[in-house]
Amino acid sequence: MNRGANLDRDRSTLLSARGLCLAICLGILPLISSCFNEPSAPLRIASSPWPGYEPLYLARDLGYFGNGKVNLLELPSSDITLESFRNRSADMATLTLDEALELLSNGVKLRILFVMDSSNGADAVMAAPQVKTPADLKGKRIAIINIPLGVYMLSRLLDAAKLTRDDVNVVPVNESRHASLYKQNSADAFITFEPFKSELAALGARPIFDSSQIPNEIFDLMLVHEEVFQARREEVCGVARQWFRVLEYLRQSPDEADAGMAKRLGVSVQGYRNMAKGIVIPAQAENLRLLAGAAPAIIPPSENLSQVMLNAGQMKRGADIRQALPPDIGACIAK
Repeated sequence: MNRGANLDRDRSTLLSARGLCLAICLGILPLISSCFNEPSAPLRIASSPWPGYEPLYLARDLGYFGNGKVNLLELPSSDITLESFRNRSADMATLTLDEALELLSNGVKLRILFVMDSSNGADAVMAAPQVKTPADLKGKRIAIINIPLGVYMLSRLLDAAKLTRDDVNVVPVNESRHASLYKQNSADAFITFEPFKSELAALGARPIFDSSQIPNEIFDLMLVHEEVFQARREEVCGVARQWFRVLEYLRQSPDEADAGMAKRLGVSVQGYRNMAKGIVIPAQAENLRLLAGAAPAIIPPSENLSQVMLNAGQMKRGADIRQALPPDIGACIAK
């Protein structure tokens, strides 16, 4: 969902610079190459900061993906990840359920390979100390992440506060700038997520609304383009199998796993664990319950989310998540 607390500033700068270079390259790749990699090329997986995505990097560092089979593109923000998938500069991407619905509604053919996590507090509205409750936001400035999730969280926040969009001043801004805006007193509240949530908390902001209040609404997914899924099925399914392999490593060796992920993020082990408290990572069996069978459990929350997004004007037409569920996904991820 890294989508950690007190990130080392030098490391953050380095990641941003590297991510910018990647973003520039991603923007021109479709102009100089075919839409998708040749089968012999590594699968390109776009991702951005979020603790729920960290096992993906751990799998890479443990050598689970093999040499040259997977290229993880670590981008600085979720909006760049979304755009890289939309413009086909990435074969696969770590994105949220609302983003998957938005892509489907715009005609992008994709498949959900597996559910990476569900958010249970890691997505939040962080506010300055003078803002005590959501209702206190009337007339205030709210900085939101520039992705469908930001607009969706704003909609649910306003519902909780019994406010309308006209009651607040919305400031769309990349999540990586939230801490600097807080220091400058340029916004009163921030719709954000880990690791940026912890960064704001360290500066004195406090949560007034989070995803634990809207359970089963924010899922993080591994998405793959339909054409890539069909053309490179064994390789794509291999990514899923290695994901569940690394989850087993997390279960059997939690101290070593947490230490590895914390080191990669440049935070303490406890810092990483604090961030990860707000997410739930479903194992293979739970993934099959969510995505497979006669009545995949992800369908009802997807339908509810689609309706909320339609009502909020985030989509012009509804999206059916069934279009993104491979009928034989069980054989793919459980082989």
